[in-house]
Amino acid sequence: MYYDYYLYYLSYLNSLYNGYPLIVRMTVFMVMGLTLIIVSGMLRLFYVGLMIHLKSKRVAKTEIHFEDKLLFVMKNKANYDVEEIQQLLEYDAANTKRWKPEIVTDVVLSSKNQLLQRGELNEINYKNCLLALNLMGFWEKRIRTSGVEKRRAALQIVGDMDNGVNSGILSKSTFHKNRYIRKTARDLYTSQDTYHPFRFMEENFDDEFTQLDKLRLHATLIKRSNEGKLPNLMRWVNSSRNPNYIIFILKEIGYFKQYEVAETLMTFLEKHENREVRAQAVLTLGELNDHACALDLIARYALESTVVRIAIIKTMGKLKSKVTLSFLVDAYRATEDANTKLLIARAIKNHDQEGDLVLRQLQGELHGNEKEHVLFNQVLAEKTLVSL
Repeated sequence: MYYDYYLYYLSYLNSLYNGYPLIVRMTVFMVMGLTLIIVSGMLRLFYVGLMIHLKSKRVAKTEIHFEDKLLFVMKNKANYDVEEIQQLLEYDAANTKRWKPEIVTDVVLSSKNQLLQRGELNEINYKNCLLALNLMGFWEKRIRTSGVEKRRAALQIVGDMDNGVNSGILSKSTFHKNRYIRKTARDLYTSQDTYHPFRFMEENFDDEFTQLDKLRLHATLIKRSNEGKLPNLMRWVNSSRNPNYIIFILKEIGYFKQYEVAETLMTFLEKHENREVRAQAVLTLGELNDHACALDLIARYALESTVVRIAIIKTMGKLKSKVTLSFLVDAYRATEDANTKLLIARAIKNHDQEGDLVLRQLQGELHGNEKEHVLFNQVLAEKTLVSL
């Protein structure tokens, strides 16, 4: 029916300008089309502006109603139960409007972050507020039923809430074909699960291990470390074949000072062939301040690739002893590469006053080598600036 209606008026417009030159008819139709586009664009802008204004009014109204009450409850030292909080907030989660939980969530998280920064957050009242407002149920339902963008946003919000998560709800998302959802869900699982939180770390976290994944996992491991002792990270190194993932875990071992894995690292160094991984293992031994490895690393120095040699030099700069200092002096005299000399000089400098004395002795042995004089002056100046 509508097709015939539009066809009738199109025929009418065509007959109205019948007999006019083709250019005139084309101009008329182009003007009409452009007018239609402009009108629809203006209506669209008006609609967007109206929605923005409406949302700002909703946000302001919600903040006025909830913010002071939430701050009062979440910083109060007395613990409130769920029913008391519901009465105080005057909020019926079963009969609320569809748009309201999202705005209420923003207000809750904002209040939580304010109190957390001031050290005034009552964790029990905060979690009871989430229950009273049924926010976890709302966002968990969105994780189960929404499309890609909304599901990803819901996963991030549940992570920000930091109130645990139902692993059954996450199960589909942790194996989703969309890598952003999959990785966000796996990070959330590692951060929030209480039964087997490191499940995906035993599986290389994800086949595509990126820089963003490293940042996510590092933050998650810090959170887990603050909650209690981390497990031995070396077990994930031994079970992985992804060099990028292994290097990341080795860095985390050094960051969290897992001194008990130092001996295992030396055994790992003997077996692993990837030079970047071997270099990071050496650097981690330096972070762990493992003096027992010094002689073994010195013995390996001449046999290793350049990348690993650089790592050994840096580690020797952290393992401050007469043995490491003597090795660095010998290495400096044996090398001809200017960049390596600079690196060794900086490692010698790390040996405090004794290293400073050795640098000046080496500088005194120079005879007319202007480049090396400049090198020593640069390293000694760096030391002066650091001390200042």
